[in-house]
Amino acid sequence: MRTLLLVLFSLVIFPISWGQTAHPGGFPEAAGPVATQITDLYNFIFWITCVVFFVVTIPILFTIYRFRRKKNPNPAKFSHSTAVELVWTIIPALICAVITYQSYNVMVHLNTMPEEGLTVEVVGYQFGWDFYYPDMGESGNYVASPEPTEVNKKISLPEVERYTKELVIPVDVPIKLHVTSQDVIHAFYAPELGMKIDAMPGRINYAWIQADKPGTYIGQCYELCGSAHGEMFFTVKAVSMGRFVQFVNEQRQEAGLSVLQPKQIIERLS
Repeated sequence: MRTLLLVLFSLVIFPISWGQTAHPGGFPEAAGPVATQITDLYNFIFWITCVVFFVVTIPILFTIYRFRRKKNPNPAKFSHSTAVELVWTIIPALICAVITYQSYNVMVHLNTMPEEGLTVEVVGYQFGWDFYYPDMGESGNYVASPEPTEVNKKISLPEVERYTKELVIPVDVPIKLHVTSQDVIHAFYAPELGMKIDAMPGRINYAWIQADKPGTYIGQCYELCGSAHGEMFFTVKAVSMGRFVQFVNEQRQEAGLSVLQPKQIIERLS
């Protein structure tokens, strides 16, 4: 009876808590194809586990009630059933095969770097981030994101003003990330874009993201890296191509380079 009450309680609480969650399933709203595929795979596996839960739990509860000692003082005795054993072996194996197939397709997609797009070098350090655009530089001069000058009000507290460096990217363009660290292990984490990858000293890790719509997405270090780990935020700012061209030329001028025409910048993305 206690088990039955716990199960019934969970069945009542689960839909209530699900409906009150800002992002059902625990994921923020996906802002690009990488995050969308991860979320879809999670939801696919989640609903399979829900079906398995009910398919297993309901017969167990029925068996507990129907064949309890009070109603069946002399239980039947048998050793096994070949048919039942085949069913509970084959069906789980098929479920695992389907989950493996779906997971493999998503992993291949996420780990296949696009041929076209913008290359960005991400460097983590205690306690901040640097973003370089090698495709937009020349003659050994780097084009990089500038140091922040305005307070980020989204993550600042009444007594703590936080400044976050921006990774500015164009909308609908694949962004190929080359991620490393200059001191200890960090992790580049941008949940809305479905990105979490380690930044390790002496090694470059590769990943890619893409934003489907303009917006500002908060990211942070997700690997305990020292005393100010909790302050290691950054911002991914997805903008229109026109605004990105303006940003690139502003940073090229800061690096002592000449201004490029929009066509020239777009050609460097292909």
